[in-house]
Amino acid sequence: MIWVGWRQQRTETLIAVAMLALLAAVAIPVGVHMASAYTHEGLGACADNVQPGPCNVSVASFLSRFSGMNVLFTWSTILPAVAALLFAAPFVLDLDNGTYRLFWTQSITRRRWVVTKLGLSVAGSVAVAGCLLALAMWSLEPLDHLNGRMSNNSFDAEGIVPIAYALFVLGVAVALGALWRRTVPALLVAFVVYVVGRAFADSWLRQRLLTPVKTTWPASRAGPNLNQALVINQFTSDRQGHEIASAVGPCTTSSSGGSFLRHTRQVCVQPHARGAHTYMTALYQPASRFWELQSVEFAIVAGIGALLILLAGWWTQRRIA
Repeated sequence: MIWVGWRQQRTETLIAVAMLALLAAVAIPVGVHMASAYTHEGLGACADNVQPGPCNVSVASFLSRFSGMNVLFTWSTILPAVAALLFAAPFVLDLDNGTYRLFWTQSITRRRWVVTKLGLSVAGSVAVAGCLLALAMWSLEPLDHLNGRMSNNSFDAEGIVPIAYALFVLGVAVALGALWRRTVPALLVAFVVYVVGRAFADSWLRQRLLTPVKTTWPASRAGPNLNQALVINQFTSDRQGHEIASAVGPCTTSSSGGSFLRHTRQVCVQPHARGAHTYMTALYQPASRFWELQSVEFAIVAGIGALLILLAGWWTQRRIA
């Protein structure tokens, strides 16, 4: 049965491997060149330097030259989802075409057929996602040292989250396929659910997985370095961290126009609001929580995917004639 299952999805496997090979053919040469430039220009010493000076110019130039790598891996995050849909297709097609009856009337039991088909789909999806995250973590390492990994484009491509979303898409596809027994609608709806779910996680869920750190400091002094953190909100406040709405105004081009931090809105303090009794408050997830956030999001998303895969297997074994 394993050999038959492999033959049924070998075309999908070859397509997934071809997509990975194409991505690697672009990312590996650029990654090697980027790592060489990072070392040659001595940017390792600039990673934690937030003061104005030569480092800022060198880092800005480096990030500008290799910004395409972030764009490449931002788009590559759909690869695990596409691969999961490809590996779900043979299972759903058998249900759609009714060919599962041929296996069930032979020496293959329903349970063995379901476990083998879904097991091969899970293995293929996890393998593709694992290869993608390994390539991303290796290629983006210099950029991660300078920018951190908390931005959505890095967070979605690295760590263990890509595996979770591959399982999620696979679970949605096979569950809908088992319920509807229609291949094209099931795969299309699964992809739409993935896009909506990914947007929801990036824009709302991830910021609330863990209680954010809250820091308040006098507006007249330099605040904490949040360049590599996931900044949820930043605002002017009193000493206790309560927001002072009247102190926030439109930005100007003057030297007192406020500050800008990555991953958050720009907050500009009006000149009359600056003073000894004005403070700034930031809510953020520090860069040190990267793996903790990855683990929590993985548990939620992969858990949903696993439950849907089990539902598809149970429904196919118990409810399909």
